[in-house]
Amino acid sequence: MSVRRGAGWAALTAAAALLSSCGMVGALGDDDAGAQTATVGVLVPASGWQQADGEAVLAAVRAAVEQTADDIAGWTVEVVAVDEDEKGQAAADAVTELVDGDAVAVIGGLTTPGVRAAQPILDDENVLFVSPADVVPAHTLGADPSAPLRPYRSYFRTAVGAEPPAAALARYAVSGLRAEAVAVVDGGDPAEVRAFTEAVDDAGGTVVARGADVATVVATAKTEGATAVFVAGDPEVAAQVDRQIRSARLDATLLGATAFGGDFADDGGEGAVRAEPAELDATAGVRSGQLAEDVGVPLGDFGAAAYDAGTAVGTVLARCLPPASSASSARRGCLGEMSQLDFAGATGEVSFDEYGDRTGGSIRFSVLRDGTWEVVGVDG
Repeated sequence: MSVRRGAGWAALTAAAALLSSCGMVGALGDDDAGAQTATVGVLVPASGWQQADGEAVLAAVRAAVEQTADDIAGWTVEVVAVDEDEKGQAAADAVTELVDGDAVAVIGGLTTPGVRAAQPILDDENVLFVSPADVVPAHTLGADPSAPLRPYRSYFRTAVGAEPPAAALARYAVSGLRAEAVAVVDGGDPAEVRAFTEAVDDAGGTVVARGADVATVVATAKTEGATAVFVAGDPEVAAQVDRQIRSARLDATLLGATAFGGDFADDGGEGAVRAEPAELDATAGVRSGQLAEDVGVPLGDFGAAAYDAGTAVGTVLARCLPPASSASSARRGCLGEMSQLDFAGATGEVSFDEYGDRTGGSIRFSVLRDGTWEVVGVDG
């Protein structure tokens, strides 16, 4: 078995006229005698402001597939680049061409139009699709977040969702703490205030007081029976709110995200609840600081997650190709193997939930007890 590398982006640019007609780059190199071919497409922009990100994703996928799918008897794995255009039409045409051939997987999708164009085409043909960049909730959970329903069973993501911790904290307050009435103090972060208040409303709660004046918000919160007070922004404002709550004898849980940074835990706030993104630390299976050097280009925002996507696909191919008689007949088996994966990746432990989303990396909720934050739950 061998892995054939697709043309580099320099060659892609030089061959732009040819690419415009089909949207993909053929792989280079000699076929193994008698070997069957399985194609992995890499859906990334060939030009424009995300071209550098596309280079990183292509190089990372190529390196990972070569590392993990290098010894499958009777098979040649071909890695090809597929141009992801701004409107998605060229991507749709190129992906259609891939599935009509010997494609077994597509990795990429750095734009929403590209992902949406490719999803139904690949899903109809049971072709594995893995994005290292997409975090749009509807792409894995469907249109109604209150009743999640996976729209495409062939779609997975090594990217981690980007929901603000404040929004997750709002749901935790309303559902977990049963705080139907909450107050919000704007300590200098309007975006965090907006994320929290909108999520409270979506969860069925009510914001009964809101503003930047701490004393006024706390007084109104007490009058209106609020049982939780959220602070957005400055840790110094959070300390003021904590003191004001105790002074007013308001029986309410103090909530925060960025506001509970710094030395807040040293100054009181017993029982306060904070939300923060869980960090995906590189695991023992990855050499620290070595990945970018191995890949050969700066990783950018998506390179590490793309390497994990390539590792996942390569690992799957090593399992689903050997018993298959053709690339197309291997596709269903590849999908089944994908849901079973669990490995140490460049961005942390990699496995997938029932919706194809990355497990781990969830927002964490912690309670302040005796000056120490203790994790009490996760979101997702």
